[in-house]
Amino acid sequence: MFVFISQKASQHWRSPWLLAGLVGLFATSLHAHEAWLLTPEEIEALAAEPMPELFASRLWLGLAAVIGCAVTAIALVGEDILRPLEARLAAPLVAISMTVGPLLLRIGTAVMLGLAALGGLPRHGVAHWAEPTFLVPDMQLSLLAGWGWLAPLQMVVAFFLLLGFMTRFAGLALVLLSAVGIALFGPTFLSYTPHFAAPGVMLALMGGGAASVDRLMGTGSILRPTPGVAQMGWRVAQILVGAGFVYLAVAYKLTQPTLLMAILEHGRMPTMGLSYALIALVMTGVEIICGLLLMMGRLMRPVAVVIVGAITFLAVVLNETPLFHANLYGAMLLLAMTGRMFPQRPARAQVIWGATA
Repeated sequence: MFVFISQKASQHWRSPWLLAGLVGLFATSLHAHEAWLLTPEEIEALAAEPMPELFASRLWLGLAAVIGCAVTAIALVGEDILRPLEARLAAPLVAISMTVGPLLLRIGTAVMLGLAALGGLPRHGVAHWAEPTFLVPDMQLSLLAGWGWLAPLQMVVAFFLLLGFMTRFAGLALVLLSAVGIALFGPTFLSYTPHFAAPGVMLALMGGGAASVDRLMGTGSILRPTPGVAQMGWRVAQILVGAGFVYLAVAYKLTQPTLLMAILEHGRMPTMGLSYALIALVMTGVEIICGLLLMMGRLMRPVAVVIVGAITFLAVVLNETPLFHANLYGAMLLLAMTGRMFPQRPARAQVIWGATA
């Protein structure tokens, strides 16, 4: 499935649960680690190296495509068979998704925004708390003359999200910021836009949830969408998340696999006797499959669990902070609770977590 894209680029994740878990062991969202853990000089030198034979071979890429399609087909059939069981097992998660879910997502995005504004998540070689960045480590605001005010603006949005005050507006502000990044930093920021826009859309649809000022002050009803709009927006958020993974896998891993291999080598990732090129190819295929499944709205919970596990595994292997992906942690945990459908608003307020916002 992913080979056809890779061939074009070379020219110019049980039942579904078990399957996703096994394949996802080495599947990671490495989309930003090249720019965060390697210096610009290292990236330039690695990008100039010849394409590994495994990525240039039509035979191996064709075999990988057949395996990827087979794995995906088995997972989809398994999902259809186990859908009633999944619905029963996931019912408790759905029941709290409108309260606990937004809380987790608010905290994750707020922490990442705040640390970026303070320079607390720098790229490799940059001192902590010395270089404010725009959302992610490699987008230094010092590179943009006259745009330093974006750092305090990020702090304001982070503060609103952390408190859960006017959460829907803060979510829309996050969407706007993710789009502004493209205008300021160019096409490179497309690597990050979907994975910040999607959490923003989710928060705009769900509100502040538990432990939010919106619940205490009754401001959560402002901009509350109708059920139809909410479901449509939920699909948009899922498509954004999935498209982000597909874009990153195609734009970076397939065309510049030497960067991914360097990251794996840098972290001394256990290979079990396999070559780094083969591991990189498997990880690329799994990321594309996961992204496409998210875009289709299929296997939402298994894929979300796989991505959370993969990000955590990578953080351990590379000895890095999981806060690099706090936005994705929040989004994936929320998707693991809700599944494909936007959750129905509970008829009565939750006693422990509070009414939804």
